[in-house]
Amino acid sequence: MIDRWGVLLMSGVLAACFCAPVAAMADALRIAVNPIYPPLEFRDPLTDHLTGFDIDLGEAIGARLGRQVEWEETAFPEMTPALASNRADMVLSGFSDLPSRRGLMDFIHYLRSGAQVVVLASDSVPTPEALCGRLIAASRATAFPGMIRTWSHQHCAAHGLPDMRFYPSESGADARIQLLQGRVAAMVQGSETVGYFITLTHGAFRTLGAPLSETWLAMAFDPSHHALEGEVRGAFNGLVADGTYARLIHRWSLERSALPQGETGP
Repeated sequence: MIDRWGVLLMSGVLAACFCAPVAAMADALRIAVNPIYPPLEFRDPLTDHLTGFDIDLGEAIGARLGRQVEWEETAFPEMTPALASNRADMVLSGFSDLPSRRGLMDFIHYLRSGAQVVVLASDSVPTPEALCGRLIAASRATAFPGMIRTWSHQHCAAHGLPDMRFYPSESGADARIQLLQGRVAAMVQGSETVGYFITLTHGAFRTLGAPLSETWLAMAFDPSHHALEGEVRGAFNGLVADGTYARLIHRWSLERSALPQGETGP
């Protein structure tokens, strides 16, 4: 027969058992993502499942940390607020390390990037300078508009040519539609994505010149989450060391954007 103290003791044991799964669920790694940027993150058109290089990398980091990944779909302008308000633990979504973002976030670099000019394959325009005074599309939610303006001031206006004009598209996909329909002369897209959609469209586009800028794509963290950043950095470095990073780079044809051999994110 169990006395009153025994009942209380058993109740405590049962409570501890029922609490354990709740604690495990709270230990999920919440990653903000905006899945409209293939091949880094997008929804598979056949299954509607999240897929892409960033998705694979995030899942590999979570597995190495022993934490389940919860993907928090977030509009791109809401990435920074999502970190600040603790709605997400980190951002992994084709996110650039820019001077304007430093201080607001801490970064771990994982891919090289740049603002790449793209034109129709049938267009004979020879250089980016030939686009001075013409209409260039890029996603207005990204840093590309500022990069276009900076390059234009340095290479167009500085030589007495009219500045490039900017068309604010809703997304990279929208910019490609504007270009295909002849509404703009060119578009700017992240250099890490260009090969994917040129293949996808059977060579309807071509790159024009070198990227207008060079930058890094980075995992982003709120500055107060130093411990988590350190854990993720260690996991990422481990994935580089054991060859997982290289395998994912090859899977998604991102060799030109990979970290230099032997290096890991700063």
